[in-house]
Amino acid sequence: MSPSITGPLNQATVAIKTESGKASALRAIDPEKTAVTMDDGTIVVVKTAVNDYVKNILLKKSAEDQAADAAAVLRAYVGAVRDENAYQGDYQKSYRVIGSKTDKTQRAADVSQVDKFSVPKTEDIKAIREALGDDVFKDVFEQVTTISIKKNILDNAKKRKELSEKLVEALGKEGIKEFFQKEDVYVIRKGMDQKQYALDPAVRTKLLEQVKQSADAVKDATTLVV
Repeated sequence: MSPSITGPLNQATVAIKTESGKASALRAIDPEKTAVTMDDGTIVVVKTAVNDYVKNILLKKSAEDQAADAAAVLRAYVGAVRDENAYQGDYQKSYRVIGSKTDKTQRAADVSQVDKFSVPKTEDIKAIREALGDDVFKDVFEQVTTISIKKNILDNAKKRKELSEKLVEALGKEGIKEFFQKEDVYVIRKGMDQKQYALDPAVRTKLLEQVKQSADAVKDATTLVV
């Protein structure tokens, strides 16, 4: 059984204008006293459904905003604890932060460091190398080569067909030069989430001024009280 409509349908529509005064692709309808009978027999007035939908969307956004603010507090706290411990030789990637306990649950949140850093722009590499020093730079960064198909090849059907034929064969250096463009870029070495603490604190500060680490992951770790 599918939901059924009760009361006047009132399918008449009204034109809507955008904020700039132009005609919108949307058209408004006013359900007046129209209601919908749900599968379980519940009768819901359409206007009430509109109000409930908007109210709950706003409540959800408010809850998400509050959760984001709380997560920022947890990241700040765990970040300070991690730094303090790591510089004493006790690095820990993830921490469980204990919250309040009720008769049924032990509230907690897990906060974990993410081994992911922003990729520096090629033009910024020289300044970063100078700020960190050559030895530290080599410990933190590695150079990788990327190859992509030139745009003029992608836009040309004849060239694309020719490329497909060439790829069947073993491409030599000249073939690569003709069809591909090569770029040398720098990336952060894996495991730098932990290795950064082996750097002098002042040098680490300079590094994080140039390269931003992804925010710690935060997730609910509440458990049932047995």
